Amino acid sequence: MHYIKLYFVCIKRSMLSRLEYKKDSVISILSFLLSNACALGSIFFILQAIPSLKGYTPAEVGFFYGFSMLPIAIDHLFSDEFWLVAYRRVQLGDMDRHFLRPIPVIFQMFAETFQPDGFGEVIVGITMIVICGLNLHVSVTFGAIFVLIIGAVFGALIITSFKIALSSLAFIFKRSGPLLQIVYNFTVYAKYPIAIFPKVVKFILIFILPFGLFISLPVDTLLYGNYNPYLLSLIIIGVSIVFFTLATLIWTLCARRYESTGS
Repeated sequence: MHYIKLYFVCIKRSMLSRLEYKKDSVISILSFLLSNACALGSIFFILQAIPSLKGYTPAEVGFFYGFSMLPIAIDHLFSDEFWLVAYRRVQLGDMDRHFLRPIPVIFQMFAETFQPDGFGEVIVGITMIVICGLNLHVSVTFGAIFVLIIGAVFGALIITSFKIALSSLAFIFKRSGPLLQIVYNFTVYAKYPIAIFPKVVKFILIFILPFGLFISLPVDTLLYGNYNPYLLSLIIIGVSIVFFTLATLIWTLCARRYESTGS
């Protein structure tokens, strides 16, 4: 309970510091809205130019793409600080102050930054889901909606787990950003139906970097009823717990090897 209160205090402080310069904040918000509007428009025109993608209609591809934005956006809201750890905080010696505080360092990383930009991604994703869903005349069931919610929430936890594990390698190598970026880039493949990819890519996206597990399979369940939604939900939750547990363990082990550096 103490950490929950402390988290909101830290987030409030972070938001106030961002709003200290009002004009910059307004410009940032407007530019963000414009960039998301342009992204939505570009995706729309691309889909209109594709008659089909290995049997998938533009509306179906758009639904997959829109849903993929939700777990990515949720992760973006809460864990953006780990990118800075991977790229420069350790290398510049900025982590010293975090290790000196009587609070778990991993907690400080979550509480350091809250990215409201993620709300824009959520809005764009939901907009695409609604528009494409109406064009598909989807038959909505409780189980299908349930597995989509589970996929979005616990899928975000899996993405965050990769961030934690790979950024923690910076404690040993001083910089692990490029490796984190390589793994994160695989989320691009998960924005499309995994059925369009070769078997090797499918295997990677389900069993190694399971972005397809919580993005493509829940959508397949809603659109085509390919999987049992409750069993799939249990699998996604189980995988997310395993990945997050391993990630925090790796973070703990790597943090023990942290050495201050300023170069």
